[in-house]
Amino acid sequence: MNKNRYCQSQQGQSLDLRRTRPNSKRVDSRKSLHSDESGFTLLELVIVTAILPLIVGALSVGLISVFSLQSGVQNRLGDTADSQVVQANFQSDVQGAVALTSAPNNSSSQCGPGTQLLGLAWGQAFGTSPYQYVVSYVVVQNGTSWNLVRQYCASGYSSSTPTSSTTISYDVPQNLAGPTITIASGAPNGTTPTTAWVLTKYVSGVSFPIIEPNSNFSYTLDAVPAASSGVDAPGKPLAPATTAGCNFATPGTGYYASTLCLIDFSGLTGNNMLAATSGCLETSAPLPGGYTLYFCIGITGTAVAAFPLPTWQNAFLGNSCGGSTDCSTGTPFYTGISGDPALYQRAGGTTTITISNISVATPLGASATGWEVVGADAESSDSGESISFTAGWPPTWSGNTSLNILNNDEPYDTPSDPVGNACNSGAGLSTSNSGQTVTCLGSTTSNVKTGTTMVEATMPSTFTTTLVGSGLEAMAFGLMLS
Repeated sequence: MNKNRYCQSQQGQSLDLRRTRPNSKRVDSRKSLHSDESGFTLLELVIVTAILPLIVGALSVGLISVFSLQSGVQNRLGDTADSQVVQANFQSDVQGAVALTSAPNNSSSQCGPGTQLLGLAWGQAFGTSPYQYVVSYVVVQNGTSWNLVRQYCASGYSSSTPTSSTTISYDVPQNLAGPTITIASGAPNGTTPTTAWVLTKYVSGVSFPIIEPNSNFSYTLDAVPAASSGVDAPGKPLAPATTAGCNFATPGTGYYASTLCLIDFSGLTGNNMLAATSGCLETSAPLPGGYTLYFCIGITGTAVAAFPLPTWQNAFLGNSCGGSTDCSTGTPFYTGISGDPALYQRAGGTTTITISNISVATPLGASATGWEVVGADAESSDSGESISFTAGWPPTWSGNTSLNILNNDEPYDTPSDPVGNACNSGAGLSTSNSGQTVTCLGSTTSNVKTGTTMVEATMPSTFTTTLVGSGLEAMAFGLMLS
């Protein structure tokens, strides 16, 4: 009985313990209610209010900087593209010009309207304008900005309507300065491009600074006229404008067939021919072994064209002459030369071909020595015709200053008959000018020629060929290699 009361007592205690748990839950609820009523203190709000404008301001400055940078990059990219366009036109114009001027607003010598900064001209014309082609670099207003415009006239000066007008640089200063034109030493007194036209052969350089205000981008254009471009110390021209080939004859068809390399003039057309006939065309020709021949070619008088060999069915050079009536049979003479190694007259008259600034550079760019140039009659000098070759050397040259006549079939022929009957049976072959000029007067013989005039000169700086054709005459020019 007592034991049962004890058990009941223990059970009661157990029930009492379980009843205390709801009190615990009420305490937790009061704590949760207290947490929900919490928030920012006044100090926290003051701090946030003070810092938030700083953060927003920094982000705004960053965004503005990004947008400004994007605009600057776009301007600079546009200005860089302008510089490439200007450079492409400027180099070609200056190199091919025969005359230039920096005289502003000269309506009698300007192409199109606008403020002229640089004028260039080439191509001889007849009439009131001494030049056929005129280019003016002018500053022209475009709304609130100013552009650099290239204006081209194909029929002499025209102050109102150019043949074409091309904007080559946008947003330049209204008062953009013109180029600096450097006059070479030895030019005649009064050679002043700022007031009149001057020949580019007296100009050693043109420097044109360009400013692009939108991006503060600036650059300078530099060019040298082909008519005045000389040879620098290592023997390389300042501004070669074109490249020519240099080809050999079939081995065994001439004593020098494997060493005489004739220049291929096939590239002497279009603008290249225009440059050659307006002044001179700076040319380079790769040679075997990594060497390079440099020269400038100028042509005046009766027009010529590049032509393959033989130029005529009975021409000796590049043919197989030896028959009594034609060159269809006989011994091949420097045959198989590829390309167009001859400059052939297109009508009767006199043509002067001047090859100047001749030099040869080694693979490392140093001046080569010991080389020889060769000139040849590439047609047939007949009655009333002639061909002459003249070589020139610098005043400081201490070597041989005379032309040597090459035997056509050396070493089998005799020195007394080096050209066969090419020059009036040999009697028309003569030397003058202290040995620096060789002339072949046309032969009166009616049969096929048994030779042709070929001359050689050691390291000359100039080599001039004069063609006088009652019919047509032609010449070839090359280099003798060891």
